[in-house]
Amino acid sequence: METLLLVILGAGLFILWRRTEALEARLREFERILAGLRLQLSGDRVEDPQAATPANTQQPPVVAGRQQRAEAAIPATRPVSDVDKAGSDIGEAVSQTAPKSQEDLVQGIAAINPDSAFSMPKLPKIRIDFEDIFGRLLPIWAGGVALAVAGFFLVRYSIEQGLLGPQVRVALSFVFGVLLLGGAELAFRQEHRISDPRVRQALAGAGLATLYASFYLAGSHYSLIGSAVAFLGLAGVTGAAVLLSFRFGLPCAVLGLVGGFAAPMMVDSQEPNVPMLALYLALVTGGLTYAGNRQGRSWLALAALAGGLGWGVLMLFTGLTGISDLLAIGGYIVVIGAVLPAFTEGRGASPVIRIGAAALAALQLAFMVQQAGFSLLAWGLYGLLAAALSFFAWTEPKLREATAFAAGLAVVLLGFWPAVPAGTFTIAGLGLAAIFAGVPLANIWRDAHRKFDGFQVAGFALGLTTVTYLHFAWLGSDMILAAVCFGIALLPALAVWMLWPADAGKLPIASIANVAAAAIGTVSAGLIATPVWAAPIVISAVTIAVIILAWKRVADYGLHWVIWAGAASAVIALLGTLTAWAEAELLFGTGDQEQLVQACIRWGAVGAMFVALTVRGGNRLWMTIAEIFAALVLYGMAAQFIPGIWLAWVVALAAVVLAYKESNRTAARITLVTLALLWAAEPVLIWSVEALESLFGEAMLVANDIGWRMIALQLAPLLVVVGTLLWRAPERLKSTRTALIIGSGAVAAVGVHLMYKQLFALETGAAFLSLGLAERTVWQALLVGGAALIGQYLSDRSWAKPVSIAMCGTGLLHFLYFTWGLHNPLWAQQEVGALPIANMLLPAYGLALAATWLLRRTVPMNGFMRPWMFDAALMLLIAFLALSELRHAFSGSLMSVDPMGQTEDLLRSLLGIILAIGFLLWGARSQTRSWRIGSLVLLLIAVLKVFVFDTAGLEGLARIASFMALGFSLIGIGWFYTRQLAGPKAADPPDNSSVPAGN
Repeated sequence: METLLLVILGAGLFILWRRTEALEARLREFERILAGLRLQLSGDRVEDPQAATPANTQQPPVVAGRQQRAEAAIPATRPVSDVDKAGSDIGEAVSQTAPKSQEDLVQGIAAINPDSAFSMPKLPKIRIDFEDIFGRLLPIWAGGVALAVAGFFLVRYSIEQGLLGPQVRVALSFVFGVLLLGGAELAFRQEHRISDPRVRQALAGAGLATLYASFYLAGSHYSLIGSAVAFLGLAGVTGAAVLLSFRFGLPCAVLGLVGGFAAPMMVDSQEPNVPMLALYLALVTGGLTYAGNRQGRSWLALAALAGGLGWGVLMLFTGLTGISDLLAIGGYIVVIGAVLPAFTEGRGASPVIRIGAAALAALQLAFMVQQAGFSLLAWGLYGLLAAALSFFAWTEPKLREATAFAAGLAVVLLGFWPAVPAGTFTIAGLGLAAIFAGVPLANIWRDAHRKFDGFQVAGFALGLTTVTYLHFAWLGSDMILAAVCFGIALLPALAVWMLWPADAGKLPIASIANVAAAAIGTVSAGLIATPVWAAPIVISAVTIAVIILAWKRVADYGLHWVIWAGAASAVIALLGTLTAWAEAELLFGTGDQEQLVQACIRWGAVGAMFVALTVRGGNRLWMTIAEIFAALVLYGMAAQFIPGIWLAWVVALAAVVLAYKESNRTAARITLVTLALLWAAEPVLIWSVEALESLFGEAMLVANDIGWRMIALQLAPLLVVVGTLLWRAPERLKSTRTALIIGSGAVAAVGVHLMYKQLFALETGAAFLSLGLAERTVWQALLVGGAALIGQYLSDRSWAKPVSIAMCGTGLLHFLYFTWGLHNPLWAQQEVGALPIANMLLPAYGLALAATWLLRRTVPMNGFMRPWMFDAALMLLIAFLALSELRHAFSGSLMSVDPMGQTEDLLRSLLGIILAIGFLLWGARSQTRSWRIGSLVLLLIAVLKVFVFDTAGLEGLARIASFMALGFSLIGIGWFYTRQLAGPKAADPPDNSSVPAGN
């Protein structure tokens, strides 16, 4: 099993070595071709590319050795002579077409024979050939492995047979290892005879492996030497492997890598010496890193760094037993994480490796700081790593991400520090601030900064402020803590000052981050130093400072978001403090103010911030938001010292002032109008509820809930401000003018109706019974009279006719729904007055008749509307008026209480006949067919009533007299109607605006 593993390991090492050498050979061939082309194109013809090298220029020994080894290792590739010949051919071809100009150069290159050496050489390919692998390549490596295995089995056999004691066995293993190394040296010196570098590499690898096993057996297995001597021996073998890798190549380097990091685990020691181990590992890692860089094997240096960092983790988990262990492990991690990566692959290497190594080292040191109880020494070692990273990042800006990572990790570590002593925290914080904020500020000052420098200053300042407050807020030393937070805020403020551009150009995002950090730090200091109620004052003051700073940078949206974040925070602080509820009650006109000055300053500071935003200008959307909040917050400030009953007038007058002085502040003006509308909402809502209930027959006793005070202090301000806006800025409000007129007209109607209600002040059901009809009649008179006046004296205005029709129609509908419908005295309890004829029935129905007649004159008769409809309404109203007066004559003021008698019922029929005759006479006089038809309909109803109802209850002479009267009446009406229609029908207007013939 062991043999199989060794064979697999050897094969793997061979494949890695073979691929590396092949890549090196390809690269070297490309370099030589390019060198020849460069010389020939510059006009220097050289027959032999090697002769182009100046006489005084010599290749370094290491490069020459690598060249020799590569040439010996690739027999299947093109010989060097072929390459030289190719370079000569290129030189001849180019020299023959020596370019005198750019066109000549193109023609010269085109003249080169494509089949010559100028074409791309065939690069060596790794081919899988059974004979080549098993006949030429594997035997030498297998021989080296076999020698190592032979030594192992030789020692094992001697042990099993008891031929050799432990001392002799170990001595023989040492001798065998040294002899193998001697054989490797001999093979190197006889290279001209052997012509295969794998022989010396196999021997050297076997010798080093034997020496590693010898020291392990002597120290750990047989205990012939102490653990310290064994460890030193293994270290010596590792050093020898590193050195021999320069002479013998890859196998020695691999054995040095594996054996060097495995050596500490091969020594059995009861008391490990951590400083010695750290020193050893640092030397091994450094040696392997140096060897990898010198030999062009970057993977070896990276593997060494990975092994070193891995050992760092192992040492940390073994525990720290003293200051020496702490210093040793900390220094080791600093060297592995910051120093050695700086020399890996040179300055042009990718920074990812170095940043990754630095990040791992920072994590390990952070763990060590936690293990060490956050001692000052542990913090010093972390600071040493930070200083080393900053030192290398000073000249290599690409490495500053590693410093930023260490800075963030330091803040997290400070935050998890339990039971923080103030003195130690101060020293550690100052040291870390000097490195993680001072160095980036220095880079900014010397104009060698990157984006990460600004972010590092801002982020570290914010983090340090946060952990400082969390650790020491409970101590009670508010002024000291505030001073510390303010001092930390000066760091990003200094960065802002240095990064601030002289022109009005857009700020970089790093500058904006520092503006935010400085603002947050200053706000934190202010919040710590002031009482809780002053929080909105502090935030507003800092935000105003940022607004002033960004006054001319309206288009810089980064500063824009910082400002609005501060504004939002100020509003939250204003509404979230303990006194906010008492102050908020005053916004609704309730509550008492006990801290007048304090409340005014709070609301005034936030209001001043939003006013500054509106004055600064900028994006229209955000300007609108700023105006809205400015109006709301200043209203809140006014509510703190102005009695609530006057607040509606305050916002109304403020809106009027804006309409005159600041007509472009539309959003603020609309906000103030909205506030006035909210104040008017209470009476409007009460009126709406009462009006809705009145539609179902409930008496509208709104005077109980709304008085003159509410109308004057809550409803009137809205009417004033809306009227002012409609009059002051008609052009600006042109798009919404119609809606505003309708809305304000509705509110005005509600206000006028409420004021009218105060005249009668109906507060009880009895009052409504006595004066309800009078109240409705006077209201209808105002509507109809106003409509008549508008139609008469303002008819030249475009709005006069629609308004007149609307008012007149409203009055008529009000009568029909309430007086004639719900509260008709014929069936509802409503007093109409005691006097016959001269009672409230006559003006009520008279106004309805006037409204109907006025509508007949003004409403356009097209489409649905026809004159006969209005005539029918007039006849119906007259009929109901007559019936109501008849009923009043028998029952008095309350007509719905007493039952109707037989005499009254007969008089109703007679009244119907008389009205029918009257309608007929008027229709004949006015030649209006609709009135004549109405008379016939009314007569038909009266006749049916007499025949069906009236005569059913009469007997004897009364019945005879009734029928005789009805007969004579019908004969007379028929004769009169016939006389009216006997003349030429042309006398009637052809149109007559009546119903169709036959009706």
